[in-house]
Amino acid sequence: MTRPFGAKRAVLVVGAGASIEYGAPSTAALTAEIELKVIADEWMKSCGGDQAFQLIKQQLEGYLRQPGDVNFEHIYHCAHELSYFFAPSAQAVNEYRPLLHPFLELKDGLSERALRPLCDKIVDVIYSAVSTASGANTLGLQPFSNFIEGLQADFVTRVYTTNYDDFILQASPDLYTGFPQPRSPGPKRFALAEFWAHENDHALFHLHGAVHLGFPHPMPADSDIGDLYWFDDRAEAFRRRQFGGSDVLRMDGTQVMRTSIITGLDKLSRLQQRPLSHYYAALARDLMHADVIYVLGSGLTDLHVNTWLREARMLRPAPPIIVVDKWREPFLQATAWDHSRKEIHLWHDLGILAKGPSGGTRMGTAWTLSQDRTAAIWDQGFQAFLAAPTELKDVLDQMR
Repeated sequence: MTRPFGAKRAVLVVGAGASIEYGAPSTAALTAEIELKVIADEWMKSCGGDQAFQLIKQQLEGYLRQPGDVNFEHIYHCAHELSYFFAPSAQAVNEYRPLLHPFLELKDGLSERALRPLCDKIVDVIYSAVSTASGANTLGLQPFSNFIEGLQADFVTRVYTTNYDDFILQASPDLYTGFPQPRSPGPKRFALAEFWAHENDHALFHLHGAVHLGFPHPMPADSDIGDLYWFDDRAEAFRRRQFGGSDVLRMDGTQVMRTSIITGLDKLSRLQQRPLSHYYAALARDLMHADVIYVLGSGLTDLHVNTWLREARMLRPAPPIIVVDKWREPFLQATAWDHSRKEIHLWHDLGILAKGPSGGTRMGTAWTLSQDRTAAIWDQGFQAFLAAPTELKDVLDQMR
């Protein structure tokens, strides 16, 4: 549904913490599943991908502060980036000569023959696990639906998720995605010409890809190489999840593998493809025009998203921001003596003036209102937040 131009705008940034409660696998669970499937896979054994996985994991465990800090995104990032630092052919033009190659010495056991298939396998396991979880949710979605409907009554509601699952779409199936909305048995092409005309529609955009995206085969006549298409049927999208063609060139001579979901630590480079580039551009516009911002279940580790959250919060007056996540203790107690990277981003990127023991006001069951009353933090998880709409209203009433 389209609202009048100039209507108030609510922007939701949704991360893994909101999906885990519906059964989406956690980072630790995905890392463990990927390792099991890589080691058991016959093709991985044949090409050396299993050994490359173990070598990268062991090197990172010896390098990062704690062995448990290593996750699949670290491993994928190393495998992907290293796969482009092998000597180019003598005929390669400069644009295809990785500039860092002469400065690096690759370890034995890391070969292009092993690393590229390993990257493919990691993405494949992630896609499979999240697609399966998307169809296996047993937790009711009505509270989520009610929350979105409540926002839609007062705001143009724009939802940006870094998750691959479709729980949000299950809760609110009429949200605009950039693809034609009538269900179709075949692939749907991104509505490039119409996308920006829908800027005042209630919408959902998967910044990092989704379990409904894939590469049709054969390619439709009007498509470009590597175009991502939407499949309403998750099972059909799963069958079309892989791409076997050319990579995307980067300016340093390396490339990016085309995938239907993006992972690793260099996601911004991967957003330079349709429709993800349009989603990211729309995120910037929406955040800079937001009347209220919700950050739901995000660990704030995607720095390219934090960039526009920070820019929006630098406006004066700053748009109010609601952060929903889970801490082991009430927020002011949890941040009294210790803090992690997430809390640092809360303070420096989101500009939230709340920190224990004296930086904020406790409200209701699990709310902390910032000193300047432009931000509030809920610390008891997403489902508990959805179950307490009256408390959210009370907090919003107290915010500037």
